[in-house]
Amino acid sequence: MKSIYVRPTNIVFGQKAKFFLDQKKARSLCGLENIAFLSVEILTRQSESNLVEEYNVEELEKINFRDKIDLDLNKISFKRNNILNLDHATPILMGVLNVTPDSFSDGGKYNNAIRAIDHVKNMIDAGAHIIDVGGESTRPGAKNVNEQEEILRVSEIIQLIKKIYPTQLVSLDTRKSKVMQHGVSIGVDILNDVSALDFDNESYQVVKNSNKPIILNHSQGIPENMQDNPTYNNVLLDIYDYFEKKIKFLKDNGIKDEQIIIDPGIGFGKTLDHNLQIISKISLFHSLGYPIMIGASRKSFIGKVMGDKDNPQRLGGSIASVLHSYLQGIQLFRVHDIQETREALKVYSQFLK
Repeated sequence: MKSIYVRPTNIVFGQKAKFFLDQKKARSLCGLENIAFLSVEILTRQSESNLVEEYNVEELEKINFRDKIDLDLNKISFKRNNILNLDHATPILMGVLNVTPDSFSDGGKYNNAIRAIDHVKNMIDAGAHIIDVGGESTRPGAKNVNEQEEILRVSEIIQLIKKIYPTQLVSLDTRKSKVMQHGVSIGVDILNDVSALDFDNESYQVVKNSNKPIILNHSQGIPENMQDNPTYNNVLLDIYDYFEKKIKFLKDNGIKDEQIIIDPGIGFGKTLDHNLQIISKISLFHSLGYPIMIGASRKSFIGKVMGDKDNPQRLGGSIASVLHSYLQGIQLFRVHDIQETREALKVYSQFLK
């Protein structure tokens, strides 16, 4: 467990980033020339507010605990591996395709091959870089689906996508090793596990043997019980420590740096307050040194914020979460509404130049 955690703050983009980098008043974020941070926030578990102090980049040379944060600063600043040649200099959009009867947002909507492939076409046309196919609902309270049923649900649509769109990147959303292995055998490019390889002890071996990128999604508990009073000492730092330990284990067991993507797991064993804290300070996870994905689209925390004004699409809240995360340098976004999210990011980015 760390004693000091470092979060990049005051992140700037475009010409502003280049100006402050040239003036030595900022450091590059993730090795990019067009994104930089002007200051850092120091977090500890000892402080009641968990905030020690905020320091400008120029001040960092003078602080007496600089040696304790050098590694984190370097991890924040070094260039990320471009997963499957995806450029982290611009937002990467992952489109959600649930081929399930019971997913929280679109259950039953795309569990027919014709409807599913039509939706895939729409997402690709709108600018989706990755299509994320899931055959098991992981909404709060969802029941476990047996492996063969899950394979039956995802197999046809993945093969259809690869046949019709042979260059399209496809990820498989599953927590089971046999489903992962089947996905790899039919052309899946990325594995996306909501349990971060905790649910099935054989899963990490599939990742190792296939050399596929793995999205490690933090979750407290399993879908059946994850919303039964989730508790943390400090949600941000607890998730950070979890990832640090998990990444060490995977690297010690043959998983490469260039395979790892992290996702703090919005809605997976978190209360409304937990989710808001994670999104508000998500840049903390840059100091782990890996690409970060966020999947806040249509999640229930948006409905809790909206109260009796909630609606099933939750488009406004989903886009707000994406934009706030983008402002903190997050690279990947798992969303239902590709066209609207892409438009929002494109317009918003113009204000940051």
